[in-house]
Amino acid sequence: MFTVFLELGYDHILDGYDHLLFLAGLIIVATDWRSLFAVITAFTVTHSTTLVLSALDIVWLDPVVTETLIAASVAYVGIENLVVKEQKYRWLVASGFGLIHGAGFSGHLTVLLKSMMDMGNIWEPLVGFNVGIELGQIVVIAISVPVIYGFRKLGKWDALVPEFSRVIAAVGVFLVISRVWEM
Repeated sequence: MFTVFLELGYDHILDGYDHLLFLAGLIIVATDWRSLFAVITAFTVTHSTTLVLSALDIVWLDPVVTETLIAASVAYVGIENLVVKEQKYRWLVASGFGLIHGAGFSGHLTVLLKSMMDMGNIWEPLVGFNVGIELGQIVVIAISVPVIYGFRKLGKWDALVPEFSRVIAAVGVFLVISRVWEM
């Protein structure tokens, strides 16, 4: 059971381009390991918390609103990368939006967990799904960070960050418009 849900969580994060764009927006401006660790940890702790609370029906957000807010978070992080030069408090942004992303992760999981709750076995799939999400994030970060480091060593990264940020912001705005349109 654990491995089935681990795979579902892993696939869910890798299929979630909006979550990946948000994550990319966070990590492309990290200037050192400490700030990268703080941002990723803040995002992970808060999205894991909301994922658990939502899956247990303690917290509920309308899925359409949640998906629209996730899209807005993508736009926000892209725009913030362009406007804010000092990223000292980026972990707070990651924390706040992590709460919303966790609700988004739980939308997929909650349907699957309903039958598990009837059997009294909720923790194994819940933990498996969350670990799968974390493994997916680790893979994305493990691939991204060396690429970013390489471009930094070449002196090219500072010129690329605004371009990537514009793309992230534009996709985020497009997603907000399309999700509002669907309401």
